[in-house]
Amino acid sequence: MTCTDANMARPHDPSRSSGSATTIKPREPRPYLNGPCIVESIGSSPQRAVRATPGVSSARRRRGAISGRAGRTPVDPGDGKLTILPFEKLTRATQRKKLRSLAFDCLECHGVIAGDIRLLQFEDNAVYLVEAGDARYVLRMSVRDGRSPQEQCSELEWMESLIAEKAIIAPKPVYARPDRKVSVHARPGWPEAVTTAMFEWIPGKVSPGSLNGRMAEELGRVTAKLHEHAMNYRTPADFSRPEWGHAEIFDHGAAALSPLARERLSAAEQALLAQVRKTVRDRLPERTAAEWGLIHADLHRGNIVVTPEGDVAVIDFDDCGPGYYMLDVATVLSSFLRSCKAADYPEFAASYSRGYRSVRDFPSSAGLLNEFLVMRDTIILNFILGSANQAVMEWGPARAKGILGLMRDYLNTGRYPGYLNLAHIS
Repeated sequence: MTCTDANMARPHDPSRSSGSATTIKPREPRPYLNGPCIVESIGSSPQRAVRATPGVSSARRRRGAISGRAGRTPVDPGDGKLTILPFEKLTRATQRKKLRSLAFDCLECHGVIAGDIRLLQFEDNAVYLVEAGDARYVLRMSVRDGRSPQEQCSELEWMESLIAEKAIIAPKPVYARPDRKVSVHARPGWPEAVTTAMFEWIPGKVSPGSLNGRMAEELGRVTAKLHEHAMNYRTPADFSRPEWGHAEIFDHGAAALSPLARERLSAAEQALLAQVRKTVRDRLPERTAAEWGLIHADLHRGNIVVTPEGDVAVIDFDDCGPGYYMLDVATVLSSFLRSCKAADYPEFAASYSRGYRSVRDFPSSAGLLNEFLVMRDTIILNFILGSANQAVMEWGPARAKGILGLMRDYLNTGRYPGYLNLAHIS
């Protein structure tokens, strides 16, 4: 399967669909839609910046909303020659302007003529809400340190299977062509080619601060159904996703390897993380089929949607890959521990546990919840310490300092916030 062009859109209710990805018919034929839809660097592609686009106002074209020159920022160094300022050197406001311009190109490549787009998030990925007539989509653009096109295709394939088999409610991929899943766009001065995917939009309440008993049980069932599906899912031969084991999180993570992390961590903090790394490694279980398989890997409350019908949907599979099933459980518990009232957490955890066990038993490593909670916070620490993103730096340092304090307490007590004996919860 060629993996270079695709559409992803609104999260989808699998009970209302056959599960196959939606294909959007291009509004009108485009020469570049006959190929793999890789937008080449400026100078080697058609003059798309001046092409009139049906359905797009001349005012928008004058504003640069549709432009093939999204990454080109000419700078005169004083010798009369124009150079291209690297994307990372641009101000955040200019980066967002460039991303918006490229987003319209990406949408057109996917066969979508958008009425308007709104930036929802810009960290490693830029994520837009797309309004296109009566339809709403999510456009995800991997700007830096993103997953490869093949990894993103594998992500969409698993999501298609989850939807087709009605395992959970998840975003439904929407493709411009059946043989294209993601699009890749190269721009001069950008840190890497931008890979884009689109999803259907799932309406509902995103990032609930807490859930009542019924909804917490439902979230437990959804988590268990996702794991149950993963245990039976046969990955294609070219399936490729990042792994979430000890080595990948601790030994190969930014906290251990990034030059930025070394600048930000004191010698004592680096020694602390080295001791945490060893302690967790010595306690983790073997990677057996009962413990290890495909997981969501980012199942925090920001990726939970409560639909208008009262169902629980899961979004953002960008981090999915092989890992310990208990890491997903730890991620859910850690996230809601931070958002709900302390007195409400045991009740939430009990309801979540009942829901999970109504579908399948917890893995035998459930007793190691402390270690999986540490692993989850190490993933967050890696993200913060390896990031140069301005938005991350607004909240990241304080969060990192808090995590380091919790890890220090963990080494002293063997306990981590959020731990409960799941086997004894009724």
